[in-house]
Parts: sequence; structure tokens; C-alpha cells
Amino acid sequence: MAFIAGRYSATYGGSALGQTEDGIRLIHSVFKRLITGDAGGQTPQNAVYQGMEAFVQYTLLEYNAAGAAAALWPYGSGYLNASAAIGSLDSAHAKQLVLTAVAGTPAANTPATITLPNVILAEGFPVEILFAPDLRTVPIRQRIYPDSSMSFGTLT
Repeated sequence: MAFIAGRYSATYGGSALGQTEDGIRLIHSVFKRLITGDAGGQTPQNAVYQGMEAFVQYTLLEYNAAGAAAALWPYGSGYLNASAAIGSLDSAHAKQLVLTAVAGTPAANTPATITLPNVILAEGFPVEILFAPDLRTVPIRQRIYPDSSMSFGTLT
């Protein structure tokens, strides 16, 4: 058996994100139009593939990193600042997220690097920042947009 474990470091827009609480999760969902007919009632007989969506999710421990600020506030320069023009496209604000396996771990070859070119804070995801005498962890969920060839990223 081949068990794979190992930490990945992350940069967002070229700036290090810092340490995460329990790693980084890549999430995807496939869209399909199920085909049903009177011969099978509600039994799906086949499906038409209609694309997919992808996300990345993590909880930051090192909240003050420059990369974290860009990830948390993609439409402005700081907390509660949304200075981007209403109607601007996410593609104007999205940044590249690069995950790199830490050398010497089993993850280093499977894949060694994951490059996601168009990543931005997911719509409707409530960013929660704790202001208290406790560790300030910040959960983040970002949407991954595909590039012009409909690729969400590359694995090397």
C-alpha cells in the first residue's frame, strides 16, 4: 500500500499564505443533467455532463501574512473595505494559488506542485475573524475558475 501524507506550502498572488490548521482541501463538484424516462420512472438511465466547479478550502493560523490579506479582501485593501467597482469581474481580482509539497515527505511526488491560476474568495462564504484572547484562525473558501482552455490548474 502507498499511503500519502505531507504538508503543502501555499502562495497566493506570489505571497506566502502561512500555516494552515489542518492542510488545504481541493473540492470539486460535477454538473450533470440526469436522463430519466417512463420506462424506468425516476431511475437515472444516463446523464449529460455539463461541466464542473472547483474550490479550495483551508483555515489560516498565520492571519497577518500579505497573502492572507489578498485572499480575505480581494475587492479592497483591508477589513470592511470593498473599493472595487460594482460590476467588475472576478477575473480582474483573482490571483494564482500555488501549492508546493514540502520536500522529504511522501507528498513530494504526488504531485509536487499544484498551480491554480484563477482563485478568489467564494461567493456567499462568510469570512469569520475572531477578535478575542485566543488564536485567530480564519477559515477561507475560494472558488477556482478555469482558464481559457477550461483547465482549473496543473499538477506537476
